Amino acid sequence: MGTAFACSRSSSVASVPGETSRVVAAVARGAGTFPPSAGDADAIAEAVRTSSFTANVPPQNYEVTGTTLAASDPSWALTELRPTVADLDRAEGVLHHTGSGWELVQLGTYEVGCGVAPEAVLDDLGLQCPPRDGAVFPT
Repeated sequence: MGTAFACSRSSSVASVPGETSRVVAAVARGAGTFPPSAGDADAIAEAVRTSSFTANVPPQNYEVTGTTLAASDPSWALTELRPTVADLDRAEGVLHHTGSGWELVQLGTYEVGCGVAPEAVLDDLGLQCPPRDGAVFPT
């Protein structure tokens, strides 16, 4: 999965005091999704900004936008990181809500959600993954 966002495997939480990115209103992606509450949208944006996946990207360099929740399991979300600067690519992030809150579990531009989210969630969010077990895509 490719991305211009720096991805580290550190388990530490990154924090950039005094800097925030803008949260833009959610846009429904399909019938299998719905927008998060204002509280969840804020928590999702904060999870993105404090993730190790975005630790090396200044928060003012992107907006967290288009966040939707999966209808089949609203503990899964998809959001877009839209760049506000020219030298950064757009990316999508998949988040999961557990007992400790929202966590960005995958970030990228290709095959986002594959291998981490359940099939029903992938379908709801409109995410496509390669076939499993050598199957071929339908034509």
